[in-house]
Amino acid sequence: MVLAGCGLFIDEIPQGQILAPTAQDHFVKVGQVNYHYTEYPGAGKDILFIHGFASSTYTWEKVASILNRQGYHVWALDMKGFGWSDKPKEASYDPLTLTEEVNQWMEVMGLKDVVLAGNSLGGGIATFMALLHPEKVGRMVLIDAAAYNTEFPFIMKMASMPLSAEMTKLFFSRWMIRQTLSEVYHNGDWITDDQVQAYYDRSRTANALNAQIEVVRALEFSRFEKYVDRIPEIKTKTLIIWGDDDRWIPVDSAYRFSRELRDSILVILPNCGHLPQEEHPDATARVIDAFVQDRPVEDAVGM
Repeated sequence: MVLAGCGLFIDEIPQGQILAPTAQDHFVKVGQVNYHYTEYPGAGKDILFIHGFASSTYTWEKVASILNRQGYHVWALDMKGFGWSDKPKEASYDPLTLTEEVNQWMEVMGLKDVVLAGNSLGGGIATFMALLHPEKVGRMVLIDAAAYNTEFPFIMKMASMPLSAEMTKLFFSRWMIRQTLSEVYHNGDWITDDQVQAYYDRSRTANALNAQIEVVRALEFSRFEKYVDRIPEIKTKTLIIWGDDDRWIPVDSAYRFSRELRDSILVILPNCGHLPQEEHPDATARVIDAFVQDRPVEDAVGM
């Protein structure tokens, strides 16, 4: 049947349910939202990872495991509207609201002075955290981070159009997930069926597609431009990691971060797209470890 793979015929996963949970999976309620997070306990420094648009804690699994084996206490959070966390209707999904909610989650978890790492939208959230709640951020890692005003990729343009919710539900499929991943990878042949399935499952949780559309519609640059203009005020020591073939956020943004963040180190990963943590997890983990340990990060790339 042709329609069997279409969004209208996909079984929705209820809120609060995880497919194949592991010992690292946890929930905690903050306010009215039940947040999913992963925790890899360790005796070393706390590292907190924040994902990007249409992503989740899944994107950090490889890097988190590597850094945990090196002794770090690693955390990854599904922000409201993403992954296995709740996706409430009639909620605000703009970056500043998400930032304050990450701060509230950190308060509940007793986290401060962490190494805060974010990819894409999560990099923007990390930047706002360093600006608005610097006591929470000991060091910052920006991985192909979204903050500056750039053109939306195709899938986000689609989400901002009228009737986008109806159209997305009609055509949502594993094929759509794979197509989107091929845009953010440099090496498209490296995308696996397991990756596609992981993104697909989280995207069929209750209200997930609507929440992603609300996130895109809330990305009105004029609403948070004044905070972006204050990025040069940030004093947090920062590592900037960027894929040299990022087609979603061009490498020009990496150089701008490098100019505006007074205490920053820039690493450009060759043959890499928008998700270094998935495409080159070993190199990404090595560079983060070197940065935290104050070793030369250039020597840690190893590519």
